[in-house]
Amino acid sequence: MLKTIPKSSISKRAFQVNKSWTVSSAEYPIISGSFTTDVAFDKETAIKQEGLYTYPLFKSIKSKYYSEVSNPFLLHGRMSDIGNKNERITGTTGYVVSIPQKKYGEGIQPSSLVFKDLTNANEYSDDGHGNITSKNAKYVISSLDLQSNEISIVDSEGEEFTGTLFSSPGSEAIDLETGFVKMTFNGDTDIVYLVSIDLQEGSIEFELGLDFDGLDIDQLRFGNVIYSEGLVIFNDTATQASSYTMDFKSTKTISELEVLVTAKAGEFNFSQSPSAVTMDISGSYEAEITADTGIVSGSRKITVIDRIETTPYFSGSFNPSISGSWDDYDASASYDPTGSYLAPFISTIGIYDTDGDMIAIAKLPQPIKNLPDYDMNFIVRLDT
Repeated sequence: MLKTIPKSSISKRAFQVNKSWTVSSAEYPIISGSFTTDVAFDKETAIKQEGLYTYPLFKSIKSKYYSEVSNPFLLHGRMSDIGNKNERITGTTGYVVSIPQKKYGEGIQPSSLVFKDLTNANEYSDDGHGNITSKNAKYVISSLDLQSNEISIVDSEGEEFTGTLFSSPGSEAIDLETGFVKMTFNGDTDIVYLVSIDLQEGSIEFELGLDFDGLDIDQLRFGNVIYSEGLVIFNDTATQASSYTMDFKSTKTISELEVLVTAKAGEFNFSQSPSAVTMDISGSYEAEITADTGIVSGSRKITVIDRIETTPYFSGSFNPSISGSWDDYDASASYDPTGSYLAPFISTIGIYDTDGDMIAIAKLPQPIKNLPDYDMNFIVRLDT
């Protein structure tokens, strides 16, 4: 039993799926090289790492990803502010991790990357705009005066911001028990969680980025992620690592085909059981079976069927006052001793293309009785 499905009952939609991955330096070692060397390439003396010449590699990286950040037509990768060259800083030395496409698919999912530097116990992540930042918001301390409670912070773009570590005279700037700090910048006061102060390095870290009205204080950036090409590029502001683990999510677009299959009242409602058909039999005869490989010779009885028709389905209405609940049970019992009205149960739906080839089989969680009085609708979904 087949039925043509109209185009209006077929729809297709695309959506993205993500898969989590964990890679390490054992699989994909870090390749380091210079972004500033400008000498003629000499194959005999050129440095190779992991089978690659580092000089042309880093020249091409600089040219492709860092030279045209102001041109949206030539820009590769994602930026929060196109044209802001401070988002793409190479430094003098770069460190690159290249992930194969079989791992990242159509691209690394933004905000999913976590890079753990096992050599120096540092942790980095991406900000969703192609920038690599530390796990905690990190800034440079330009000056810190504990007598006046004045602090000056330099952000990733070199801008200096001066504020105080208290909101009113006599108030405590730092809660030593909780680590909360009360800070005022540009007349706006906020309470932030202080993670660490490294006076030797000249840095300060907060759990979240600083956010004060009228100010754009950007946390330090340590490199870039080119999501669409699986490239992780660190500049020389990051501590050099030789051992790492990195977590990220890949992206893949798949299409879902949705087909509405409808069985109208009375359609697909004929049982395949012999008791569901009416036949006129004129007799039978014996036919010889040819002896062949795998077939036992002899004879077989052949029944002659002159006419075969399906028995019409039975209709009725629900009546709880009689046994069996159907008011025509007595009339149909002689034809249908099991009381099932010979309605088939739908358990499997096959989808065929225009050439008659099966392209999908849908299995129902449990068989559903195809009642003769009602339309039956099924939605079949398959990924393509």
